[in-house]
Amino acid sequence: MYDHYRADHLPLVGQDVLTLPTLQLQKIALTRIAQLTAGEIRGRPLEALAGWPDLSDCRKLYFDEQENDVGRSLNKTAPRWRIVYRLLDPVDPLGADRRMRLQVVAVGPRFQARVYDTAGTRLQRPEVARTPRTQEAPAPRRPLRQRPTHTSDPHQHTVPSQAQAQAQQHASGHRPSL
Repeated sequence: MYDHYRADHLPLVGQDVLTLPTLQLQKIALTRIAQLTAGEIRGRPLEALAGWPDLSDCRKLYFDEQENDVGRSLNKTAPRWRIVYRLLDPVDPLGADRRMRLQVVAVGPRFQARVYDTAGTRLQRPEVARTPRTQEAPAPRRPLRQRPTHTSDPHQHTVPSQAQAQAQQHASGHRPSL
């Protein structure tokens, strides 16, 4: 069998797999890594996000015990585990083995983005020094319509002042009739 990619994983990846909590997860992780190397499956690209290590040259593959297909879960919850990997140029592009290298960087939990922190540390990537995307400021909220305040006399109430009434009309878009 000929693998599509040349496996070139970071040394601590084996330990990552062995620390997965169940034997079934360990087997699934090894199977997914073999499928990645063979070119049978492919993960999703990672994006550079503010406050996180820049892993935009990496990809992620989801997996969990309840899978029935790659990245799909039987119980409809997001898979709890990730494989972070990247594709690298061949070691010797003019040599006999011209395959791209597939390097698994980390295998670990999705919880609290631990696997992405681990990958960033292993690749010696600092946190991204970007500002988050700016969004348009939300439209100002219309003030609630003021209701008359009641005094101790149930038949008597105070009416908002003329300035308050004009502010309410302006905020609601209604113009007084002339």
